[in-house]
Amino acid sequence: AGVVNHFSDSAWTLLGRYIAQNTYLESINIRTRLLTDHTMSLLFEGLSGSGSLKKLVLTKADFGMDGIKSLVRFLKNSRLTTLEISENERVNTVCFRLIIDALQGGSIKSLRIRGCSIDSIAALENYTLPHLQLLNVDQNNIRIIPALERYPSLECLSLEGNWIGRRGYPSVAKLLQNQSPPVKSINLTFTGMRDPEAMLIAGSLKQNTALNHLRLEGNKIKDEGRRAFLKLLNDVSSLKSTCNSNHSLRSLALPRSFDLGVVAMFGHIDLAININNLYAEKSHAASRVKVIETQLCSSTRMEISRLQLTDCCYNSLFPQIEPVLLPNVLAMVGNEHGQSEMYRMLKATVSDLMAVSDRKTTLKERMADNELRIATLNTDYAQKKSALFAEYERQLAALTAEKLRHTAALSAENLDLRKELESIVK
Repeated sequence: AGVVNHFSDSAWTLLGRYIAQNTYLESINIRTRLLTDHTMSLLFEGLSGSGSLKKLVLTKADFGMDGIKSLVRFLKNSRLTTLEISENERVNTVCFRLIIDALQGGSIKSLRIRGCSIDSIAALENYTLPHLQLLNVDQNNIRIIPALERYPSLECLSLEGNWIGRRGYPSVAKLLQNQSPPVKSINLTFTGMRDPEAMLIAGSLKQNTALNHLRLEGNKIKDEGRRAFLKLLNDVSSLKSTCNSNHSLRSLALPRSFDLGVVAMFGHIDLAININNLYAEKSHAASRVKVIETQLCSSTRMEISRLQLTDCCYNSLFPQIEPVLLPNVLAMVGNEHGQSEMYRMLKATVSDLMAVSDRKTTLKERMADNELRIATLNTDYAQKKSALFAEYERQLAALTAEKLRHTAALSAENLDLRKELESIVK
């Protein structure tokens, strides 16, 4: 169905009956201001349920609470998987709660309520839509995002045009940090984000392996915010930090700028995103490529370090690499970045190699000293053990002699007592 321009009351009622009786119709799209509270009651008077209808779209209508109540009766008896209500300022927070209540436990997978007058979606905390995969509440007045643990299937969340600001972003960050539900895509365009909020969101994604797509256009994100996302995607402060960077985010839409410094930063952000895409679901491979492309190339590493406000020198890099691996690393640098880069690395490595050599000598000397101390401890132990055994035997002999002496004296006394006892008896 498409645009409805002129319908009589009976036509609305007949349309509802026709939809209810049709067993093949799966999608309806009604776009008209003529869909009012009155016509909604007529339409859904006949359309109390449908066995085939899967998608219902009501756009630019003029119904409010009463119209929603008419719709609710249908929703409770439907098998809808997609519901969209958009560009209707009369649909408010109470209407949203009635809709969620009607869809409770149902088969809905995609719910879009956009361009309305909803200022809270807290009702989501009190109901469960077990199959909901997409929630779009763009262009409303929402400030707080409730906990969404009741929606384990949710993959896509869109909040575009809701000025959630400082109050709303902590709840979004918590959702991303907990990965409950494991949302794959979030749209936060035109939501009042500034650098502090951008840094908060970037921080919440450090351990997140679920989110693949993040949109942040239309926000006032500047250097600190952009730097936070660059560091999230490829932290060059150490090899371990690069390996532990985010390798799952595959698209990141940030506000762009033609400033040369910003262009350079976006170049490195885009490189990291491209690597994440190329090695999707292979985080180990992605981290390896990031190390090769950025950590082992002096010019790239220097530029990213400058953008991330971290120190950059090969002297700080080599202590992080096992000495036995250095020849392989040098060969890799030569293959990937050319002989001149390998020369720069070798030059910077000399002092580290010497330090490694000195360290080996120190370690060997320490091991020999430990072996000598172990031998001394064993000898001391044996001597003390022998002394203890000798003392034990001496004390045991003295104790035995004393026992025998006392036993003999007591036995002799008993003999005399027995003789005296026998003489008395006679």
